[in-house]
Amino acid sequence: MIPRVVFHADDLGISPGVSRGVARAVEAGPVRAVSLCVTGDDAEGGAALARRWIGEVDLGLHLSFTLGRAVSGPIDGLTDGLGRFPPLPEALARLRLGLPPSALLRREVRAQLDRAAALGVPLAHLDGHHHAHTFPGVRDAVLSVAGHLRLRVPDDRWARPTPRTLLIRGLARAFRRRAAAREIPLDALPFTGLDLHDRADFAARLVALLAAPPAPAFELMVHP
Repeated sequence: MIPRVVFHADDLGISPGVSRGVARAVEAGPVRAVSLCVTGDDAEGGAALARRWIGEVDLGLHLSFTLGRAVSGPIDGLTDGLGRFPPLPEALARLRLGLPPSALLRREVRAQLDRAAALGVPLAHLDGHHHAHTFPGVRDAVLSVAGHLRLRVPDDRWARPTPRTLLIRGLARAFRRRAAAREIPLDALPFTGLDLHDRADFAARLVALLAAPPAPAFELMVHP
């Protein structure tokens, strides 16, 4: 079977260099889905690129709770007083303990979506930096807001385990069981690629993935 693969570049707007890499991948042809991180250092530059691709590339929000500052302002129990997000392990621990109020998490999801809109980027989907859309508490906020706006959320059950994904899954597992009954049924393809990230054997793992695809059609996350 030859699978149909949608190459999906997230991290647009993280930095000028990353944005240039995503642009090269889009302009070369393979990348047809891109997500913009509005808390990144190059959010405006990334948005300017995304506006050039309207109608040609599937655009989405790369939701962040571990990079930059909260768009909506400080979040009690998660950010510092200036609204700066903590690193991944600390963010996961705080979210797992239920420290940030759910209303503030929903407010931040909506604020990041509104920021993308203010930058002129129309959105069809939402995914997460460090898979933030799967975090405890955040997942509930994402399902609530994205469902209202009819945004796709990745179906990432096919991601193959690594120490990093196991950490995220382990802390999020209990919440995901509760949320599973109301997942958004919006034409989301199986989403994979996290297990290929930062690996020296990327090429070999990619070939193995294509030889045994998770489905006849799926999204593959890449980091140009």
